[in-house]
Amino acid sequence: MMYDLVMDEVYDRNIYKGDVYAPFFICSYATHCFNIVNQKEEIYWESKRLPNLRLHLNFVAPPGFMKSFYMEQMGGGKYGIFRDTGVEIGYEQTLSEAGLIGTIRNDGTGDIVYGAAHIYEKGLMLVDEFSGVTNAMKSQYNNQMDTQLLAALDHGRVVKRLAGGMLEYDTYMTLWAGVQPARFDLTSGLGRRLCYLLFLPTRTDNEMLMESIHKSRNLRPNQLALNELRMKIQKWRGELSKIRKLEFDDSVFKLYKKIGLFSFESSHFDRLLLGYHLATHEPDTTMVVDANDKTLRKFMQLEKSWRDSIVLGINYVQLMKIIKVCGAAVEDADREVVTYGIRRRDIIDESLMIGWNAQQVSEMLMEMNKYGLVKLKGENVNYEEILE
Repeated sequence: MMYDLVMDEVYDRNIYKGDVYAPFFICSYATHCFNIVNQKEEIYWESKRLPNLRLHLNFVAPPGFMKSFYMEQMGGGKYGIFRDTGVEIGYEQTLSEAGLIGTIRNDGTGDIVYGAAHIYEKGLMLVDEFSGVTNAMKSQYNNQMDTQLLAALDHGRVVKRLAGGMLEYDTYMTLWAGVQPARFDLTSGLGRRLCYLLFLPTRTDNEMLMESIHKSRNLRPNQLALNELRMKIQKWRGELSKIRKLEFDDSVFKLYKKIGLFSFESSHFDRLLLGYHLATHEPDTTMVVDANDKTLRKFMQLEKSWRDSIVLGINYVQLMKIIKVCGAAVEDADREVVTYGIRRRDIIDESLMIGWNAQQVSEMLMEMNKYGLVKLKGENVNYEEILE
């Protein structure tokens, strides 16, 4: 199965937390490939419309904690796993509206200059720091970029009327992006189009990551083995054309209710389910997607917790994690809570690793105290968590 082949390569590369994050890249790649087939063969429908099935990824982590590393390992670099498997993969850094969608020359020729959404219309577009794109939306000359980006990531229909004529096409581009928590500012519904990967490191994570980096020194790629893997991935891609019918069984809806999904989140989880099923099963005439796999259910729960953390506030969640990991715990069975206590100075010292200074930490703690997330008592900080 394609999933096992790729995960074996991930483990061989000694990628830290590969079992946590790499599966999401595999699922995204799988849904991307099936979407290309589905647009042509018209296999799977939703409400009598042909959906644009893509799982866009946004890796949220502090600077220096593997966002770019994962994109390079999974496909962006020369030795990326999904590189040279028949899917175009390329990097972009900053984009204007014209750079994303394209434009028509206003010099009398009427020539079309296509943007990234067309260049990668059947490929993967990688963006190391997504704030370079979202910040461009705030510029006056890019005042329609948010609308165009939403359209490109959602249904894929790009329509732009210019003085020189109409620019119109469909894009099946899949986005892999990374962003720092402090720069996380996704507006106008953009957040609903993205599947999140969240890494909020502790000092233990930092030490284990350094150990992983140390063990990876002089770990050279086996080009023959990599070429063989890529050929097997291409073979899997070719076999997707066997599929003539795709169904989701009732276990999917039951899981969605159990983990408390909101209706607007279901499309992401559909694609995560679909990608996992395609990657872990040989393509067949009829494919029935279910939610019975324990590993899959773990990924579903994990994605839901990441999304909830982002909605709550990533910086707040990071501080609560520091308090929980580094603080002293006192359990109160009668109230069914455990209280973690720590000095403010200790939180500041731990926060240096992720680039926060004393003022930033103090201001965030004051805000969290205001919202009832923590309790400040002089130099002590307490955080309560309900016992499970």
